[in-house]
Amino acid sequence: MRIVKRNRRKQSREWGVVETRSNRGYGHGRPVWLAYWMDLNGCGNLSLEIEPDRAATITPATWGRARRALGRPERILVLDDETAERVRRAVPPKVVVVVAVGDPRLHDMLAMCAADLELDEDVFDDDDLDDDLDHVRFSRARC
Repeated sequence: MRIVKRNRRKQSREWGVVETRSNRGYGHGRPVWLAYWMDLNGCGNLSLEIEPDRAATITPATWGRARRALGRPERILVLDDETAERVRRAVPPKVVVVVAVGDPRLHDMLAMCAADLELDEDVFDDDDLDDDLDHVRFSRARC
């Protein structure tokens, strides 16, 4: 009899959740909120939510998409109490949510997210670009 070993996805131990606000062209002229759900175990896997309404970036549905993309964490680190409360309402009770203001991984994560938003604003306004590239449309793609 042959024994088949299943390849199970390694469970993530810690995630970080960081939110940023962008006035870029993602929302077609409207400001949008971006919530980054990231595996902090060094692999850099990320689940990103982009919504015009901040309340829609951290919900049970966004938790489900992040969990399918990253595995199931033992704990989630956030930077402030407001985000912690919203994450606690979205995740199951057995996942611990911790406010870790001094965690350097969260600050690195926030710096990475902010660097993505600091691209030159003229890129989206340049008339020399193809019209198809003037607006980037995001859908609720599931990865």
